Amino acid sequence: MSGADDTAAGPSPATTAGLLRSSAVVSAGTALSRVTGLIRTVVIAVALTTALADAYNLANTAPNVVYDLILGGVLAATLVPVLVTATDRGDVAGQRAVGTVVALALVVLTVVAIAAAPAIVRLYTFTLDPAERAAQEEVAVPLLRLFLPQVLFYGLTALFSALLNAHRRFAPAAFAPVVNNVVVVLVLVAVSRMAGGTPTTESVLADPVQLWLLGAGTTLGIVAMALVLVPAMRRSGVPLGWNPDWRNPAVARIARLSGWTVAYVVVNQVGLVVLLALSNSSAPEGGLSAYSYAYLFFQLPYGLFAVAVMTAFLPELSAAADDGDLRRFRERFGVGLRLVLVVLAPCAVAYLTLAGPLVDVVFERGNFTVANGDLTAEALAVFGASLPGFAVFMYALRGFYARKDTRTPFLLTMAKIAVMVAAAWPLAATFGLAGVVAAFGAAFAIAAVAALVVLSRRVGGVAGPGTWGAVARTALATTVMTVVAVVVPRGLVGTGLWGSAGDLVVVGTVAGAAYLATLAALGSPDLAWVVDQLRRRLRRGDGALGGGRR
Repeated sequence: MSGADDTAAGPSPATTAGLLRSSAVVSAGTALSRVTGLIRTVVIAVALTTALADAYNLANTAPNVVYDLILGGVLAATLVPVLVTATDRGDVAGQRAVGTVVALALVVLTVVAIAAAPAIVRLYTFTLDPAERAAQEEVAVPLLRLFLPQVLFYGLTALFSALLNAHRRFAPAAFAPVVNNVVVVLVLVAVSRMAGGTPTTESVLADPVQLWLLGAGTTLGIVAMALVLVPAMRRSGVPLGWNPDWRNPAVARIARLSGWTVAYVVVNQVGLVVLLALSNSSAPEGGLSAYSYAYLFFQLPYGLFAVAVMTAFLPELSAAADDGDLRRFRERFGVGLRLVLVVLAPCAVAYLTLAGPLVDVVFERGNFTVANGDLTAEALAVFGASLPGFAVFMYALRGFYARKDTRTPFLLTMAKIAVMVAAAWPLAATFGLAGVVAAFGAAFAIAAVAALVVLSRRVGGVAGPGTWGAVARTALATTVMTVVAVVVPRGLVGTGLWGSAGDLVVVGTVAGAAYLATLAALGSPDLAWVVDQLRRRLRRGDGALGGGRR
């Protein structure tokens, strides 16, 4: 399998360097955001008792779902493609109208959500027995009321990010979550000090100040995340102003596209309710938190790299679709697909084979017990196997969104949720939390294949020259890495915490080296391409793949 043809036929550095630089800027910001987010999660796990952590994570699920679905769904499906068109045409009135109308809609949505707080919590606790459900709801409902104003500010973050992305400014939105994570960590430390050690369900219920600090302080982080984007918009020339023109063509286009997107959000929420409810009842205590912590790790490489690629490529895919240039659309889509897989495939292997040591090193201290660690590691290993399918599906949806098609993603998501829900109940009954996560992974893998097939039929293929050869090299290198990760002995540097750290370093280094060596031996165009871009940036003295257009 020679790499020459693929390399020669692949996209040239001149046509893709800007996209790589934009992806690198987003990756840098997202890396810092995800790392600080991981620190925040570790603080939650070790500082709060398991029962309080379950209630906190349960209450914080609803606004976090808004974050994932608005930024990953509505933002991609409607705001960015429409605002790219308005920006490229110099339509200032359209940009202002979109901003005003979306902000007003968010206010209404937030008020409705706060009123529905008890019903929302009940959705996630319906699988528990009555006594356990009542105990969890006693803390979760008041916390949720304090958390739900986040819906407004998550939505504003999505809106501000879309406006910046439409102006090809990616860094501010990528770095903004760092502010949120820092604020929440400080709040958790303050609550722990106020409780005189470890906050518990009982101490939070007995002290309204602790409850308000925990709830309102967490929400304050989201407020700060949204507000830090305002100066960046002013510097970038984003047209800010009041224009409640409901009939503006840009608003009408978003309303037309959002019909299917809202349905997409609702269907996704149904699937999430089932998964979280089953996770909540999958263990006597800590099942929901274990799912949440494992999902955070699962999202780490996806957020660090795949989201960066998607963010940088979506405006270009949208522009190609607007121009009717299918050849450019296929080439850019194929480039993004290759980049997503070449990075996330080895991450999946790492999670699958090293979940236990990773959880030991990061979490097992304070109130996070060995039993919590085993449950979280089990979920993380299965999540790891789900990573490529999840990322490819989410990336494929961007191809439809760039073409202003929100109906097809909804139909694909309907099928995905149907598979997920149908599989989750029997798998959870047989395998517990691991079965819940397995249903998640199987549904996304099937949906990823279906999405690529449908998109390919619409645009005459989903790859430029050499794409599938490059993907095959990545798959072979991933297989080699898996074998190496399994056969390398564990415990070479001892047992306990240091032994787990040693396993991460030794096995991770050897298996990672095997992956890179295999790619190099196969003449992977993607590896050569990234190395070439790195050398170019270093020669210019800009730093590794950093900078980007400012």
